[in-house]
Amino acid sequence: MSSDSVEAVLVIVDRDGAVLCDMAGGIAALPRMRFDVRWPPMDSELTDRVRRVFGLITVVLEPLDFTTVVLLAAGGARPVCADGFAWHGHDVVSGQSLVLDRRAARSRPLASEWFRPGWFERAESYIDGEIRAAGRVRLGPSRQIKHWSMSAVLRTPTDRGDLYLKAVLPRLAREPDITRYLASLRVAPFATIIAISPGDRWWLAEDFGGVDAWAVSTERRRACLTQLVRVQKKTIGRGDELIAVGCVPLTPAALADGVRSILARDDIWRAPKLAKNLDRALSGEEADRLQALTPYLVECAERLDEAAIPATIVHRDFHPGNVVLREEEILLHDWSFATITNPLFDLASWLLDAPEPDAASYLDVCFAAWADTIAPERMRSAWRLAKPLAAVVEMMKLIELADIVGPDHDFNWLPMTYGWGRRLLNAATDSDLAINGWRK
Repeated sequence: MSSDSVEAVLVIVDRDGAVLCDMAGGIAALPRMRFDVRWPPMDSELTDRVRRVFGLITVVLEPLDFTTVVLLAAGGARPVCADGFAWHGHDVVSGQSLVLDRRAARSRPLASEWFRPGWFERAESYIDGEIRAAGRVRLGPSRQIKHWSMSAVLRTPTDRGDLYLKAVLPRLAREPDITRYLASLRVAPFATIIAISPGDRWWLAEDFGGVDAWAVSTERRRACLTQLVRVQKKTIGRGDELIAVGCVPLTPAALADGVRSILARDDIWRAPKLAKNLDRALSGEEADRLQALTPYLVECAERLDEAAIPATIVHRDFHPGNVVLREEEILLHDWSFATITNPLFDLASWLLDAPEPDAASYLDVCFAAWADTIAPERMRSAWRLAKPLAAVVEMMKLIELADIVGPDHDFNWLPMTYGWGRRLLNAATDSDLAINGWRK
């Protein structure tokens, strides 16, 4: 058995709340399914397999933790199931899954509307209406591409190419307006938004094709960073326009306040190691060191302000998965977190998994791309101050998401939060930038 294999716990429910149970052992048990990957897919890859194994058409309804997922069986009548399985009330599987028991007892509303029964059908109806309005023809059912606490993405085939529906949390609903604004600057290609439903916080976009930057060489990834700088420089002095389309400014004073606020979060930094945070919570000693950094980080924010790097749009989730390469074009997408602040903060996520030689080359490329505006030596000096603050900006984003989705789904964000906390600890002891990125 592969060390990267994982067993998923499947909670398959029908419209009446009955649960599909495996009766092979003589008692009702939740069915399980093994995958030769580190994490089970929470998308149509999983529902395809459920259909092959159980003969059931389902949609992913709600991931409950890293391996437990609720799937909703389609159709009004209770579906027929495979031999050896039967439908029972939740009470017969009570005690088999702590997260399922918590779900059954839950009374608070869900922040993510796509975890609610009926959402998928409503989204499909909206897609059908927009397809008809555009004079297109649907060629097949929509597939779930992404389904987690921050967003839901569906892909629908049509006679004129695939369409993508994206639904997001209220905090992130400005993405289509920001994308359209950036496209209007004519500095680079962006996703083509064809319809927006503000009340639902979803929109439709054309498939932009290409391959993401994870699939290309380091040399081609360097060009992606140059493209980002090109977009950033185009937004210098456009703060009012960016605010009008939904970008939130993160001023040096607001950043200093953010430092004080998040480092005071004992509920985060002094939480116990739990399955929901993959046992990655900080030790008491790490928490002490992290919280002691507050004065140092506030000083970094003040000194970085004095460096007078112009504020620009900052993607705030700039990693190779959010960059698409199409022949000679580079398209940056997923502007959900777009902010007006110091452009160096976008280096945080881009350098996350970069080996040290690549990280050094990325910095060189970034600073060279800025050279007609700011001298590379000045940018490198500013990066010494910006690097620990960039980790703070990442933590601010993740903790905000954890707070929005609440204790039922903060497992998506806590492990990453602790990872950035440890990167911040390392960066604070490396003010001379012996390490350009985050990895030794």
